Amino acid sequence: MDGKTTLWRFGAAISLLVPAVCVFVWRDCLWPLVLFVLWTVAAAACWLAAERRVQRAKTERMLARAQRTAIETLSHHRHDWMNELQILYGYLRLQKLDKAVAIVDRIRERMDQDSRISRLGSAELASYVLSFRTMCDTMRLDVAVEDGFQWNKDEPRAEAFSQTVIGLINAFRYRSIASTGEQNVLSLRFKSGSGAFRIEVTYTGELAAEDSLAQEITKILDGRGSWTAEEAPDGSDEPAGTRRFALTFEAG
Repeated sequence: MDGKTTLWRFGAAISLLVPAVCVFVWRDCLWPLVLFVLWTVAAAACWLAAERRVQRAKTERMLARAQRTAIETLSHHRHDWMNELQILYGYLRLQKLDKAVAIVDRIRERMDQDSRISRLGSAELASYVLSFRTMCDTMRLDVAVEDGFQWNKDEPRAEAFSQTVIGLINAFRYRSIASTGEQNVLSLRFKSGSGAFRIEVTYTGELAAEDSLAQEITKILDGRGSWTAEEAPDGSDEPAGTRRFALTFEAG
């Protein structure tokens, strides 16, 4: 709320003292009561006008922020696609068709994953995931959505599910420490089956305040699901210190 709007509201409220004093001084007359009513209506109109101005300014700021995020997201995706196309063009010129096919398969897989992310059942969650690179430079987010996974957007718990996943990502995002070595990576794999949705989480990299992470995850879930720590699969070549756990949500 800006100072001008606050001044308008304060002035509208204080101005009611004028007709109130008139009513007190000329208590036996009718005109002070009429003045008080009209003045109150005018003050209320000023107050509402100030409120609408605040809401309009807030909406404009949110829209501008959303537009900037969309532009930055498109810019990042354009940069990624241009890099892939340049590599593909180079392989084609060198007639290395096997490598060119591998690049095409990689592009197709990324497009397919982006499409699956957009069908997570929550526009807020899909937008957050797809634009994550514009918000965080200390951690890379990798998201994989298996075939058949889709949280019904009409499901009453869809919004809570979206907020839970975003809260989970933010728990790592705010703890990730920029490193000059290997990049911090948070990987989420969305799976479904046996009447439940499952999110497998893997984090590799540095974390600040790691001791409070388990407590925060429990708080984020807020009884909507459960989580368990997991061990790396046998024969895994994951870097030392990799954290693995899984979140489970009942379906339906």
